Amino acid sequence: MSRNHFNFATRLAAAAFAVVAGATGASAALIGVSGPNSTAGVAPSIIGAPAHVLDDVVFNTGMQGFDEAQGVTTTMAYTYDSGVLAAGSYVDSHMIFLNSQGNGRLEHFDVVWTFDAPIIAVMSDTGGAYEAASTGELGAAGTNYTLTFGGSGPAAPFSNRGLEGGGDGYSLFSANQLQVSMVVTEPGDWIRVITAPAPVPLPAGFPLVLTGLGALGLAARRRKRAN
Repeated sequence: MSRNHFNFATRLAAAAFAVVAGATGASAALIGVSGPNSTAGVAPSIIGAPAHVLDDVVFNTGMQGFDEAQGVTTTMAYTYDSGVLAAGSYVDSHMIFLNSQGNGRLEHFDVVWTFDAPIIAVMSDTGGAYEAASTGELGAAGTNYTLTFGGSGPAAPFSNRGLEGGGDGYSLFSANQLQVSMVVTEPGDWIRVITAPAPVPLPAGFPLVLTGLGALGLAARRRKRAN
């Protein structure tokens, strides 16, 4: 192979590597929610991460969900409802909650949350211990999970932070959909959902890069045979 062909091949290979390196993964987000209104007549919704997730600070009248940390490689193992998430797992995190103001009973049943990647784990234990243990790595940046102030109510874990039964529950609706029901008085219900990062489609030009590399290799082999 001539020096010019070698230099071109090197640049083309470097370009291909850069494309692959930039297309290995992306954050997995909440992309949809459906279901009936709550008993307060409010539809479920996706929101931005709130400033606080303390029980007596953030309120709603219909189930809400938001994205937390994205593209995290965990440095330790975390327990979830049906197993353990191994250290070194590459994941995205999300929170779903229903939290009425005061002691009035609020119900929201059969809400289906859709993510753009498969669901790996759910943390919904009654005291919120699984959530609290993982918040340091999986909580949303800029959201206060732990610092209480001025009678703001406790931070997780505390009694009945998660799901308690009596109407609370969830089920896997499909690989990337979770159906959730919550019934709250005081305190509210908060659960964490862990998903795999969403796959990134290859850029439109990537097949051309591969075609170019293949053609260049074929030309080199032909020249070698000719010589």
